[in-house]
Amino acid sequence: MGFPTISRSFGVRDDYVDASLTTLNSASVSTDTFTSDGDIVTWNVTMTNPSNGDVAILYRPIVSGPDPSMWSNSIVRLNVTSWPNATNFQIRPWVAYTPSGATDTGQNSLINTISLNNFIPTNFPLTNGKQLANNTINQIGFEILCITGGAGTFNFSVQLDFIYIFKELLTFPSVRQPISLRKRRNIIEIPILQREGGVQQDLGSMSWDITVGGHLISTIAGVGNWTNTYTADQWWFIFNGLILETGIITSDGNPRWQWFQSDQIQAKVLVTDWMPQQPMGRVQFWDYAVQLKKFDILSETHLKDLGYAGTPGFGY
Repeated sequence: MGFPTISRSFGVRDDYVDASLTTLNSASVSTDTFTSDGDIVTWNVTMTNPSNGDVAILYRPIVSGPDPSMWSNSIVRLNVTSWPNATNFQIRPWVAYTPSGATDTGQNSLINTISLNNFIPTNFPLTNGKQLANNTINQIGFEILCITGGAGTFNFSVQLDFIYIFKELLTFPSVRQPISLRKRRNIIEIPILQREGGVQQDLGSMSWDITVGGHLISTIAGVGNWTNTYTADQWWFIFNGLILETGIITSDGNPRWQWFQSDQIQAKVLVTDWMPQQPMGRVQFWDYAVQLKKFDILSETHLKDLGYAGTPGFGY
């Protein structure tokens, strides 16, 4: 993968904290149910004798959404648990715009034969929305699309984690230190009168801390691993903006988390510490360290909570 990436500049998102959603279905959709556990929406759909182009769409209406010509990047994350086949049916993101009525659904399906039962994040550029002027995003969600119709009953089950639309995906300019991941349990030791050694009590664990460190240098998109063109000074202020963005609460009551991804780590994160350094005598070449706090809505359960798909043959 190269250098890690992180999103910046919140546009709009659906983190599926509730199931107050809207459907838009073809007549062949005979069952369409969806529930939220406060973090994940489980969506079950049945199509009966579908025709080419039939759809089941699950979306959230957006009021005063962002301009898609500026906020034209997105990441979606979902887990397909049951799917009839990957040839005749696709699941794709759904983003609609007003007043044009145009949509973005992506060109490729988010399901294939090897991706069942794994939460997989996918970058989804808003190619149509980026070309629109004087439009706003007014619907975000997912669609199940029938590519090749046929007789029979077809069942689908999907877990939706989020759809997040933002301005830019940043590739870190340089990483010169190992990316560290720290997990700490709150073990309290209670002293007992005249006892040798205290009594330990487990109060649970803290969220993961992720630390990335390296150099701020000038980058050019398309050169090496870089995807952004910024000077070292501009990188300094971009990270300043990221830590300030963490303090803004969104309409779902949660802070503006960012999506961080490296070879080993995939997670919603809050930028909590930003430590740039200016060594004397250097020009456009600074040192930095940034600390991220993994953000969870519900309690962690197992290793997949880090977003990693899991090691084949490994269970916990």
